[in-house]
Amino acid sequence: MFDIHSHVLPGLDDGPTRIQDSLEMLRSAQRVGVRAIVATPHCESHRGSLRASAIAGAVARLREAVAGDPEASAVQLYTGSEIMLDPGVRAALSAGDVPTLGGNTRFALVELPMLEVPHYAEGVLFELAATGYVPVLAHPERNHELSQRFDMMLRMIKRGALMQLEAGSVVGAYGPIAQQCAIDMIDRRMCHFIASDAHRPGAYDALIPRAFEAVAARVGQETAGALFDANPSAALADRKPSFPEPMGDEEWQELVRRRGPGGEGGRRHGRRQSREARGIFGWFR
Repeated sequence: MFDIHSHVLPGLDDGPTRIQDSLEMLRSAQRVGVRAIVATPHCESHRGSLRASAIAGAVARLREAVAGDPEASAVQLYTGSEIMLDPGVRAALSAGDVPTLGGNTRFALVELPMLEVPHYAEGVLFELAATGYVPVLAHPERNHELSQRFDMMLRMIKRGALMQLEAGSVVGAYGPIAQQCAIDMIDRRMCHFIASDAHRPGAYDALIPRAFEAVAARVGQETAGALFDANPSAALADRKPSFPEPMGDEEWQELVRRRGPGGEGGRRHGRRQSREARGIFGWFR
């Protein structure tokens, strides 16, 4: 796994407070097969927020701390940030005030407030894409409004945004609404990355193996490998993977119709996809 969303740096945001906890996060990540982690502390576009220079310094200190630790040092650390989406994001990125994923790629991890989608959100995402960035929207399934608005999510994707689900959502760590939205996004080809959003030691051991197994059981090992590993790896190399077209409402409703009564599998009914659906939804096959 290449994890493009992790709060592993100590003392910068709501992640670990001690460097010992950061080291334990790296050890646990290594134990479950994580090869690289992008440190993505919370940032905002305004000048009073955390800046790229502070993040780079924290990454350098953590790299020094892992020297001599065979488990922790096996995980490659990258610079990044998780930026609250607002109208100033493009200017902050262009000025180098906040880093993209890896520090020098076009991929920018952005997030929304948890309850609503601000009126400017779609416009800012489009502006980022139009000026050469690739906005990656963190945990859309946890946004109360967006989790019910696949039409809005589809517009965002068609205008250049990519979607990053949380491993915890896939296995129900954030409740049934976020879990069903995550499942529906995978089924509708609206998920491009799955990441940990880890904040504490133990998050990797507890979530990553279960989430990978759940996704692989649903859409196959190859697709799971793309979402957890190949696609994030490509982003860190500043290459945009080739994604299948997301499923629109008409195609989705046709699939629901073909399943027949009791086979919808959507959030209103909370049922799992049929074997037929799992087969046709396999990406990169």
